[in-house]
Formats: sequence, structure tokens, C-alpha cells
Amino acid sequence: MRRKYSVALFIDHQGNIPVNEYLFDQKNEKDLNILIHVIQRLAFVGQDLLDTNMAKPIEGPLFELRKDRHRIFYTKFGQRFVLLSAFPKNTPKTPQREIQIAMDYYQEYTETGNCQEFNFPSL
Repeated sequence: MRRKYSVALFIDHQGNIPVNEYLFDQKNEKDLNILIHVIQRLAFVGQDLLDTNMAKPIEGPLFELRKDRHRIFYTKFGQRFVLLSAFPKNTPKTPQREIQIAMDYYQEYTETGNCQEFNFPSL
């Protein structure tokens, strides 16, 4: 089965890649494998993930990938998904602060288009 969609990582005006930093910042191998699997599912089935417990709409152009306590905000542009931000969810409701960060990144992305293709690591 081939990927139907490309996945990219948002790059902010300072050159930071928030989702990449979250993925590889002291994650244990199990958590990293889980997150990579969810991103791969997005690349294969796209928004059909919204019919599962792995994704949900958040607000406007924002969607959330979900697995265990991990959350990754993303948006869709044509055949590309752009991963904007990520955080560990420790409360029942998604914190408004995290939604605002993702919305700010979305706005910056629409202005600059700065992103890089996500290269799926070998696990």
C-alpha cells in the first residue's frame, strides 16, 4: 500500500520545527513508535482517521492526531498534511493555550509556507 498524502513539518520564523522537537525530545522508543505509526496512518488514509479515535477536528483548519497522552495538531493543504505543534495532554480538555499556539503556527505557515517533508524514520 502506498501513501496517498505527503506529511510536512512546520518550520517557524526562528527555524524551529516544533513537532520534530516533540517527537525526538527524550521520548522513549515505545512512545516514538506510537507517534510515528499515527503519522503514517495519516499519510495512508488521510482524513478518514477522523472516523476513528486517532484524530478529531479541533477548531477551524486545525485537527488533532491523538494516541495515548500525545497530541499533534495538523492542518490539510491539498494532498499535504502539515504538522504544526505537539504536546502531552494531561487534562481532560485540550488546553486553549495549545490551540492558540497551533493557530498561530497555522497563520505563520499560511504566510510563509515554511515546512519540510517528514521523513519517516526506520523503526
